Amino acid sequence: MTSTYTYESSQYFKYSTPDVELIVGQGEDKVTVQVHESVIGPPSEFFRAALNVGLKETNERKIHLLTITWVGMEEVLNWLYRREVWRPKRHKRFSAEATAKFVAVLDAVDFLQIPQLKDEYQKMLEEFIATIDINSPLLESQEEGGCLAIVLHELYKIGREIDGNRFYLFMKNLKKHGSRFPDSMNGFQGFREVTNELKEPNTRFLHDLCKAYSYL
Repeated sequence: MTSTYTYESSQYFKYSTPDVELIVGQGEDKVTVQVHESVIGPPSEFFRAALNVGLKETNERKIHLLTITWVGMEEVLNWLYRREVWRPKRHKRFSAEATAKFVAVLDAVDFLQIPQLKDEYQKMLEEFIATIDINSPLLESQEEGGCLAIVLHELYKIGREIDGNRFYLFMKNLKKHGSRFPDSMNGFQGFREVTNELKEPNTRFLHDLCKAYSYL
């Protein structure tokens, strides 16, 4: 579930020599890549600061990103070079695999402070939950409901949120849909269990969740 094109296929590499080195991750998972300041700098508050405020990175043209995984960073680079946002396949939107990647990408976007990409993922997730209705083939398992809860919570953690009315309608449909199935296939049950077990839950997420619950 990667983007259709990789950042390395950008024609920019053909006509311009990379001038910044990124060291992503740690240990066996560490990946080193060469990129362009002119591409990564403008959209990212983090890169812009690191390369222009006289820090060690400014002089060495080398940036260590120890807390970001390559899984997330690669998709950020794909967007920076090609403006292509990673999207999971429709039938796997809320699978465990897609959820792990969502978390990795959103963590990278938040750390690198890229407002436009945060907005892109907010729109994407609002679009996704709008497709969930009483007849939706999605979320027909407790696991998928839990995965959706994780992804939405990550969105709130990076400073974005779901429109209140959309949140309520989504929860209403999820509950109605889940009532047709036993617990093992009940997406609403999975959503509730995960939200109840969140460690250090985002306060805005809890506010919107409680508000939605009050109307169910």
